Amino acid sequence: MLKDWIKEARPQTLLLGATNCAVGCGLGFYYGAVNAYNIAAAFLIIITGMLLQILSNLANDYGDAFKGADGAQRLGPIRGVMTGAISLAGLKKFMAIVTIMLSITGLSAVYMTLGNDPHAFAWFIFLGVISILAAILYTVGVSYGYRGLGDVSVFLFFGVLAVLGPQIMITSASGAGFEIYPDAFMLCASVGAGSVMVLHTANMRDISEDSLNGKRTLAVRLGYRLATIYHIALFVTVASSSFLACFMSHKGWEISILALSLIPLASSAYRTIINVHDGALVAKELKYTLIGCAIHHFAWLIVLLVDFWVYY
Repeated sequence: MLKDWIKEARPQTLLLGATNCAVGCGLGFYYGAVNAYNIAAAFLIIITGMLLQILSNLANDYGDAFKGADGAQRLGPIRGVMTGAISLAGLKKFMAIVTIMLSITGLSAVYMTLGNDPHAFAWFIFLGVISILAAILYTVGVSYGYRGLGDVSVFLFFGVLAVLGPQIMITSASGAGFEIYPDAFMLCASVGAGSVMVLHTANMRDISEDSLNGKRTLAVRLGYRLATIYHIALFVTVASSSFLACFMSHKGWEISILALSLIPLASSAYRTIINVHDGALVAKELKYTLIGCAIHHFAWLIVLLVDFWVYY
C-alpha cells in the first residue's frame, strides 16, 4: 500500500522541482549573503517546490482518473488510482494533506525572507495561492491542461516563479533589497523552457492516446511534425538563454561548463525527435529529459559557486 502512494507521488519528478528552485536560491546566495538563516529559508523554498510538484502530480492523476482520460493502451506509468489500489477519495485526501504541508512551508519561507516588507509579503502569498490553484486546476475543474495551456503554466510556475521567486526572497533576506538581476531573467527562461521540455516529452508520448480521449494538449494540437519543431525550439531556448545569462553576468569560459552539461539533454531531445511516432520509445526519454535538465541546473550551481568563491 505504501509503495502505491510513493509511486503516486512520482518521486523521480521531484529532482526537477528541487533543482529549479535551487537555481533561484543559488542566485540569491550569489547576490545576497550565505548564512545559516538564509540556508534555512532556502531549504524551505526547495521543499515547497518539491511539494508543489507532488501536488501537480496528484492533481493530474485525480483529474485523469475522474474523467476517465487514460485508456487501456496508456504508455505512461500505471498509477495506483488506475489499478484500484488507491481510491479517488483517498487521493483527494492526500492532495489536501500535501496542500496543507505546502502552505506551511511556503508561508514560513515567505515570512522568513519578506516578513519585513508587507507589500512584497502580500504579493508572494498571492502568487503562492495562484500556484496551488494552477497545480490543481491543470486537469481538475477548468482542466486547462486539456486545452493546450499546460506549457504556459509550467513555464510560469516552474520557470519564472521557481527562479525569480527564490532569488528575490534570499537577496531580500540578505538586506540587498527587492531586486531582480539580468542573469536571473535569462535563467528563468532557460529553466522554464527545460521544464516545458519535460512536459512536452510526456505529451508527445501520448499524442495518439490523447487524441482519442479528447485531451487537446499542445502536442496534440501541433501534430507530430510541428511538435518536434517546438521541441527543438524549447531546447534552443534552454541553451541560448543559459549561455546569454553566463555571458552577461559571469565569466565567458564558464559557458564551456554549461555546454558540456547540456549534452545529455540534447541527446535525449534528439532521440525524442527521431522517434516521435513511436510513443513507447518517446516514453523512455522522459526520465532522461528530466535528468538532463537537472544536470544543467547543477552546472549552474557550480558556475555560481566558482564565481562566488574565486571571482566575487
